[in-house]
Amino acid sequence: MTINLLGTLTQALDGHFADMAATAVADTQGSTRRAIDAVVPVLLGGLVQLGTGPAGAAAVIDLLQRTDPGPGTSELPQGIDTGTLMTTGRTLLSSLFGERLGTITEALAARHSLATSTVGGVLALAAPLLSGKLKALIAERQLDAAGLGQLLAEQKPSLAGALPAGLPGLLGLDGLTASAGTTAADASERIHAIAPDLPPDSPPPTLLRRWLPWIIVLLVLLMALTQLRQCGTGTTAIGIVPPPAAPAPAQPPAAPASTMPQAAARPAPVRLYFDVTSVSVPDDSELQLQAVIDYATAHPDARIAISGFHDKTGNSDRNAALARDRAKSVKAVLVLAGIAEERIDLEKPLESTGYTSDREARRVEVTVR
Repeated sequence: MTINLLGTLTQALDGHFADMAATAVADTQGSTRRAIDAVVPVLLGGLVQLGTGPAGAAAVIDLLQRTDPGPGTSELPQGIDTGTLMTTGRTLLSSLFGERLGTITEALAARHSLATSTVGGVLALAAPLLSGKLKALIAERQLDAAGLGQLLAEQKPSLAGALPAGLPGLLGLDGLTASAGTTAADASERIHAIAPDLPPDSPPPTLLRRWLPWIIVLLVLLMALTQLRQCGTGTTAIGIVPPPAAPAPAQPPAAPASTMPQAAARPAPVRLYFDVTSVSVPDDSELQLQAVIDYATAHPDARIAISGFHDKTGNSDRNAALARDRAKSVKAVLVLAGIAEERIDLEKPLESTGYTSDREARRVEVTVR
């Protein structure tokens, strides 16, 4: 029987874990619960990618052994040391995602309108729980590397509907939604292999098609004999007039120059405005960025520059860090939309000058180059 690990792990993160996580990340219960729902598919996706990749399930077993969360972690008893748990979780996350961890965290935060610190903290807390549950399952079912690999591969259908667009690519699971089974093209190729004399998709030969060439030959012979008899009796043979050739199809008139498709113009820079002290992107950010996304998708050589701005009042280092984090949140939206991370440049945070409102000082500009 196939085990739905996604459902099992989501259920394991019960109210006790949500309470503990909310305290550890210093956020509300509602935000923490949304973060939990967001990170479980990502953690499972990282394990599926590792377990079904070139290294295989043996790499997952080795990872679980090297980062043993300790006895009882899978049940999260009262009074557990969250600091130790998060340290173990960060080691797990580093092994699973490497340098992609920052981008994945920012992408989740942007997608679910959460603080990056909340998502990062919940990821670190949930990773050891997933590790403990998976280790317990391996022991209970006495799974070897082959059995674990099969179990992880069986999780792909449930992950396909749980991961938001763009994240499968970040996790290395681009083919997650590819359907298994025989396609129409596969069936056509197999039929052609069985009957190579028939072109693909051709109907089976009928009785009429089989005898048609012989019928035509017989008719030609009969017409030739008729003409010879007419010549022998002095009657003028009536030649068979071939049918007139079909007129060549008229060429469609050329489209007027004004109706010819024009190359898409480079979109104007987009400005996104953030709330005070917030790094969560505006709710309509993806809609505002749609022209940039469409252009970048149609022009693979185009690059995108993102600049975060801040005002000159208060601590300059803190302001610059806030502007940088806002720019990273916007970058995460573009990555989730399918724009490759290496095509996006984060500019140095800039100080707003000459602005007429505080709102202008809290903006991020996105420019296509």
